[in-house]
Amino acid sequence: MTWWIRSPLVAVALVWLGFLAVFGEPLAAWRPAPLEARAGVVILVTSPSNAGPGSLREAILTADRAGTRTRIEIRTPRIVLESPLPPLVNPKGVVIDASPSDTEIDARAVPGGPVLDVAAARSFVRGLKIRGAAGQGILVRAAGARLVQVTLADCDVGVHLVEGAEDLLVESSTFEDNGTGVRVAAGASGVSVSNNRFRKHERAAVWAVSPSPPQRTASPALVVRQNRFDEDRISVVLINVLGQVEDNQFARAGEAAIYLTGPGVVRRNRLHGGGGVGLFADAPSGALIEDNELDHNFAFGLLLRQASRTVVLRNRVYENGYGIVVVFGERGGSLVADNLILSQGEDGLYVVGASPILRANRAFGNRGVGLRVLDYVPLQGAPHIADPRLEDNDFRDNALDAVQGEYHELRARPKAR
Repeated sequence: MTWWIRSPLVAVALVWLGFLAVFGEPLAAWRPAPLEARAGVVILVTSPSNAGPGSLREAILTADRAGTRTRIEIRTPRIVLESPLPPLVNPKGVVIDASPSDTEIDARAVPGGPVLDVAAARSFVRGLKIRGAAGQGILVRAAGARLVQVTLADCDVGVHLVEGAEDLLVESSTFEDNGTGVRVAAGASGVSVSNNRFRKHERAAVWAVSPSPPQRTASPALVVRQNRFDEDRISVVLINVLGQVEDNQFARAGEAAIYLTGPGVVRRNRLHGGGGVGLFADAPSGALIEDNELDHNFAFGLLLRQASRTVVLRNRVYENGYGIVVVFGERGGSLVADNLILSQGEDGLYVVGASPILRANRAFGNRGVGLRVLDYVPLQGAPHIADPRLEDNDFRDNALDAVQGEYHELRARPKAR
């Protein structure tokens, strides 16, 4: 009996592998486009020029006049712009598909304004590269936009979602060397930023800021999930925006991987190798910081300042300058529980002028103090007394396990003339 007869399933599998090797690419071309990418009218872009027949400019103007959803297919590898493109305003939506050619738009000669202005609801952009925008690479002013496999590089702002817009998806895309990668204005909702790569942003990779705290809602305004951030000044800025930052990888942030004010959920991320702070929670309120890994950050793994109703739970903090630092805040205003704090260059838990609940934390092998508690003594006024509530913590093998004392505010040095 031969091996083939004894293993019929193996033989069938090998036949199918051979079939896919020969016909896989042609079959892929026959697959229908996703629903959001389908349209009743198709326009081809074949010219690399700023304007004229076959140009992207002419295609957008034609799509805007169409009475149905329109698809623009770009068949040229490069387009050189001299001025901003017309906005997408077709009320039925516009699809711009540059895949598989991955067309690059060179916008370095455009003096300002958005390169691509998406004002048509449910528009879909795929495979487009925009480089060198003095303003926004893509401005989103309508609901339901989908940006997939796009690249924004050397732009002042890669993608800007305006106030009041909603339901934006940015997925499987690349942002590099921009001022800001994705900017979400106050009042936006239903924003998902997932499975993207961000690198070397001068201000922030993702910026979501509101002037006032949000109303309590059932769903977050912004979800940042499964992205990779590398060498940004600050990777994610969340100020007064109800957001979820989950399952991301942060590496080598210049100042902070995450800056958080107000509510929010920061869960299952790795924040590694930053030049300053892994996570800076500045006046967080009702925030949850859970199950993150913070390591090899130069100054602090986690800095918690003026926290209220904030929970720091089950994080793994190791090989930072300081581990978890809690500064100021109302009595019992934060719960720091069940965290593993290992091998910091200085102190594991560092509490200044604050009275959090510290429960079931384990601080081992830190080269400074396992737990340092300091009253804050200002130059003028009453001191901020530090009186944390300690419950079932375990401090072992640190240079010193616990120290209590005072932190005196330093007088500012006079400026040199």
